[in-house]
Amino acid sequence: MVESNRHRSVTGNTMENCTRCKGTGISVREAFTGTKGQVFPREERACPFCDGRGTFEAPDYAAIVKAVKGRKGLRSKRPDEARAYYVWRFARFHGGADVTLPMMATFEVTGDPYVKHLDVLAELVAQRVFGTDKAAAVRWAHAMGHEVSDSYLKGQILPASARPGGPVADSLKPMSEALELI
Repeated sequence: MVESNRHRSVTGNTMENCTRCKGTGISVREAFTGTKGQVFPREERACPFCDGRGTFEAPDYAAIVKAVKGRKGLRSKRPDEARAYYVWRFARFHGGADVTLPMMATFEVTGDPYVKHLDVLAELVAQRVFGTDKAAAVRWAHAMGHEVSDSYLKGQILPASARPGGPVADSLKPMSEALELI
């Protein structure tokens, strides 16, 4: 019998197991020997991705949208909450406001089994705010060695950041993401 990783929280919301600790709440580092012969024993500790809970509660999509919304589209400052930051950053990525790889946002939701849902929300937000969710895909297609035909681009309104050699970010890029520019 296959065991489901879906649970109900005390509030009745759906919960899923952490993808890193598989719902145990424990992170294990196996024993290893260092380059200078030092032996490091096996170590168990609370999973740093789910804070030892083992599960993640389903996202509150309305609250995330509220957290990323600004007066004229997206807010200019990154949200503090990890899922809201992820959606905000990926919406900027897909919409062309910042086409550098969103590594910092990805690190913040490591282990979260709802990332696929957050990706869909980010694409919807980008489409609504920027009019496209294809800017980064077109930009990175060239970087990955793919050709993007003119026929694909016809009818698409894409920002300059989608083109090779175009700007990679606007002036609102947070300093906490500076490593993404390297």
